[in-house]
Amino acid sequence: MVERRKIPARLRKEVAKRAKYRCEYCQSPEHFSLDTFTIDHILPLSEAGGDDLENLAFACHNCNNRKQNTISIMDPETEVRIPLFNPRIDRWYDHFRWSDDTLTLEP
Repeated sequence: MVERRKIPARLRKEVAKRAKYRCEYCQSPEHFSLDTFTIDHILPLSEAGGDDLENLAFACHNCNNRKQNTISIMDPETEVRIPLFNPRIDRWYDHFRWSDDTLTLEP
């Protein structure tokens, strides 16, 4: 089991500021949430990811809980393993869009 470490407040603030206080996965603003957003390890600690700024993402609880320590998933159409969205190397609009009513995030 990987030991969870507390991200220092200074680093947490830097991650949040870089993300413009929006979840880096769904783009929801933190000020709309009842909860303070979390810091996600893009490459999880269990996969040898570190606490460096480039490996940290600002994330809402919903996105962070869904991602957990997953880095890839099986595409149900092609049955090929594909990497999850990485906010450091992928462009958000190449992977997602909001539905016309802006209530659903669509792949």
